[in-house]
Amino acid sequence: MNRKTYLLLISLFLGVFSYSQQPTIDSTFIIPKQRQMFVGVDLFNPIASFFSDKKNISGYISYKIKNRWLAVGELGYEKNIYKYNDWDVSAKGVFAEFGVNYILTNNYENTGEGFFIGARFAFSPYKQTINQYPVKGVNSDGQTQIISSSSLPEKNVSSGWFEGLVGAKVQLGQSPFYLDFMIRPKFLIFSNKQEGIDNLVIPGYGKNKGNANISLFWGVSYRIF
Repeated sequence: MNRKTYLLLISLFLGVFSYSQQPTIDSTFIIPKQRQMFVGVDLFNPIASFFSDKKNISGYISYKIKNRWLAVGELGYEKNIYKYNDWDVSAKGVFAEFGVNYILTNNYENTGEGFFIGARFAFSPYKQTINQYPVKGVNSDGQTQIISSSSLPEKNVSSGWFEGLVGAKVQLGQSPFYLDFMIRPKFLIFSNKQEGIDNLVIPGYGKNKGNANISLFWGVSYRIF
């Protein structure tokens, strides 16, 4: 065996030996990507309905899509009335909201607890009945005043709005159940009006007192995984 062959065999032996000494990666220690999926229902509005004309039920589902971002979808039904200053309007229908939440606190990623902010685009196709609305006219002194009232039959209308929100989620002990709380300012984007009359009550949005509104969400959710 010549010298070159001898050196080559030694090099191969040392290479195999050093490779065999490299630490192996134990797959049991690989931390899987933390997933989150919640389903929740609102408790505040159903309880408040015992003391008001508004009847509202809603729920949501959320799923972590990347890092601190969660995709959220909401669905609900509301029936409400508006009676003020010679107006009597009733509305009923579903509403849907889609958007995202952004996690602000680190422990949320592992436990599901913490603070978050978010945004939603919302839409409601609903039935509206204008039972009474004031009809204005000009009197003999040239002043505008209410001279009579009229009504309009039930009609399908729709409205859309944008929401910003800030909220918190708190785990109930070590259970998969959580308490949710959100403050939600809303900004009306469009309304499909009936005979040019502003939509005074909109399911999911509330009573239309202008192009901005605010609502509260207090409920319970269940963590699926």
